[in-house]
Amino acid sequence: MAEQDNLLQARSVYNSVCKYLDANGWQYDVNEEQLCIECAACGEDLPIPISIRMYPDRQAMVLISNLPFNISEDKRIDTAIALCGINTKIYCGSFDYDIVTGEIYFRMTNSYAQSKLSQELFDYMVLYSCSRVDEYNDKLLMLAKGVISLEQLLDSLDS
Repeated sequence: MAEQDNLLQARSVYNSVCKYLDANGWQYDVNEEQLCIECAACGEDLPIPISIRMYPDRQAMVLISNLPFNISEDKRIDTAIALCGINTKIYCGSFDYDIVTGEIYFRMTNSYAQSKLSQELFDYMVLYSCSRVDEYNDKLLMLAKGVISLEQLLDSLDS
């Protein structure tokens, strides 16, 4: 019974996110079976893909934004250090990093257990996530391409 209740609540949150996106003119694709929504935003310099998925068993909604590039093996340790520095500057969400593949993504999670999530929360999650991704994706790309050094990136975090 609890499993069914969790699924009903997840579908309700999923539908609310779709209504939020509709009300704000977003174009998106859905996977109703997976309770997943895919959309994208335009950043200042790079696209910002967004995936929002409900996890009924965890009673949680997770927003993920994969950065549209991978880190080459020779830059992976510097990138790991840079992401540790960047994550100390972020209050909600964080950048996750797969050091084996070089993939970076931003993740923000919200629980909806015994809660009713508002349109304002969806707005905050989407806009805050896009803002953080847009703020750091170009710095991480420049580090990956050798345009800036790890020290330069870390120094830029203090300004």
